Amino acid sequence: MKVLIYCSPAFAFAIPTFPVMILLPTLYLENYSMSIASIGIAIFFAKIFDVLSDPLMGWIIDKGFVQRKLWIVLGGIISGLSLYCLFLPLIIPNFFYLLICMSMLYIGWTIFQVPYLSFGYDLVSDYEERTKLSAIREFLVLLALSSSVALPFLFDSSFTLEEMITFLALITGFFSLVLFCLLLKEPSRKIFKEKVKFVTISKNLVFLRFIFVWFINSLANVFPMILFVFYLTYVIGGNEDSREKILLYYFLSAILGMPIWVFMGKFIDKKKVWLSSLLLSAFFFIFIFFLNEGDVMFFLIIACLTGLCLGGDLALPPSMLSDLNDYHKRKFKEDVSGLLFSTLTLISKLAFAIASVTSFTVLDRLGLQSDNGATENSKQAIIVLYAGVPIFLKVVASYFLNSYSITRDTVKKMQKNFIT
Repeated sequence: MKVLIYCSPAFAFAIPTFPVMILLPTLYLENYSMSIASIGIAIFFAKIFDVLSDPLMGWIIDKGFVQRKLWIVLGGIISGLSLYCLFLPLIIPNFFYLLICMSMLYIGWTIFQVPYLSFGYDLVSDYEERTKLSAIREFLVLLALSSSVALPFLFDSSFTLEEMITFLALITGFFSLVLFCLLLKEPSRKIFKEKVKFVTISKNLVFLRFIFVWFINSLANVFPMILFVFYLTYVIGGNEDSREKILLYYFLSAILGMPIWVFMGKFIDKKKVWLSSLLLSAFFFIFIFFLNEGDVMFFLIIACLTGLCLGGDLALPPSMLSDLNDYHKRKFKEDVSGLLFSTLTLISKLAFAIASVTSFTVLDRLGLQSDNGATENSKQAIIVLYAGVPIFLKVVASYFLNSYSITRDTVKKMQKNFIT
């Protein structure tokens, strides 16, 4: 029960994540006549500002100035207010409005996410149980993402999709955080006599390899996320209905695939399971190059296949990072779970910033505008950025992941000889 209560806020905070990544650029491009370049620049600088807050938040959490619960609630409040202003603008939005609202939303997510992930690390310690906790949390994330794109199918109301997403996130966030605060105690943390030296992270070569793989794979995942609408609309001629349908089936496929990766993790080391999902995803993306205008149904099939692989990306890396923190505590005699998890979120955000500014700048230079549609060059660029770049990056990530050294046996040995 405590695991389910812990994981429940993840549902609310995940509801707007894909809409922000996928729908927001198109919303501001089509409804508010902002140029795609200015949207990309605003997202980039908001992300850079956000990235700087991650290590600071990780340092604050590891110093233990304030209980993690309080930070989680504060992050929820900031995120909720920012989300409302972003999807339901109080004024006609321009570049600076988008920049400020995006920055505050990302800051709120950081204040919530870093202590939230650190909290989960201290909640369970078993090798398999960590994967289960991570899987339940990410299952609720996928359920939330599915809900956000299923809303138009479930409700025929006068509310817009942006309004439904915002209200659903705010309502579920309020109740899940109340239950979280009332029913879960702050987990105790191991206190070391030695002074914490955060510079030791740079000496943890296993962690550096892991975080490099995470960065490369995050880039590979972000390019298709932010270019999904553009590929569907301008390359294969999909409409808004097909957009919502494909996203829904994509997330449902990820939900169906999640138990498969968790089940495999009971018998195979996490590294090998994650490696399998990376290579399969890269293989399925190859078929994007064979699609032509009108092949929406074939694109739906590819989306479902890559969706099955998404569960591996979501469930395994956070669980592996928990094992890495055990390794770090054993070798360097310090608990820096907050900083380790903040590095994970930092890398994700940096990847999103790089992919956004790269994609939108390239497409703007090649003539993609809301009034004139896509040029032939911009269509080719969308295909390369949507599929070609991710395939290459997935292969690179797989190569470096293959030499990752922490296994089930090493974790159990560390936990047996070292009380965390």
